[in-house]
Amino acid sequence: MASSIWTIELFSCPGCGLPYTATREHHPDKHSGKFKCEVCETKVHEWSGNYDFFDWKVDVVKSPVFGKRWS
Repeated sequence: MASSIWTIELFSCPGCGLPYTATREHHPDKHSGKFKCEVCETKVHEWSGNYDFFDWKVDVVKSPVFGKRWS
């Protein structure tokens, strides 16, 4: 990992709609790659340039708990 410029990106599989997150990092040199859906094998994202993506995860949305106060 080359720098401290990281952003969390949101993606959705065009085949089945499964939501993903990945960390995008800026690099001084060029990188390329692609990521496929764990479920349907459809290409979710492909990149080339001065950035790289890592830490791909299914984006699990936590439901709010009604009747509880936020900490």
